Amino acid sequence: NREDSMWYGGRPSTLGVKNGKLSAPKSTPNSVVSEGVDSTHPAYIAPIPFTGDPTAAWAKLRGVIDSLDRVTVVSADGNYLYAEFRTAKMRYVDDFEARLDAGTGVIHVRSASRLGKRDFDVNRSRVEMIRKKFAGG
Repeated sequence: NREDSMWYGGRPSTLGVKNGKLSAPKSTPNSVVSEGVDSTHPAYIAPIPFTGDPTAAWAKLRGVIDSLDRVTVVSADGNYLYAEFRTAKMRYVDDFEARLDAGTGVIHVRSASRLGKRDFDVNRSRVEMIRKKFAGG
């Protein structure tokens, strides 16, 4: 099974919402995050904006995530979603998190490679693709 794969690496202890925010980016250049870092930080990525009903926006994000390939939604409780993505060729696991911030009309995101030091912008590209699908593109 996937947990026995040498590429699995085990779930990081830094996952989840702590002090109302997603975790900071990794120290290696293979993660992106939309909160807790300055917008000039190399790992910064803009949150996903929404208008209207936060519950509908959250359901829409879940629909986008569910429509993607090689993803397993591990938890989706209230205003937090955690999913594992597998890369196509080597089947590396990337951790994706989203946090609904209804008060500011955004969905904060964090995506990080579980192993290695570089990701060749895979996490950034994934978040941008999710943003595009969320916007209807």
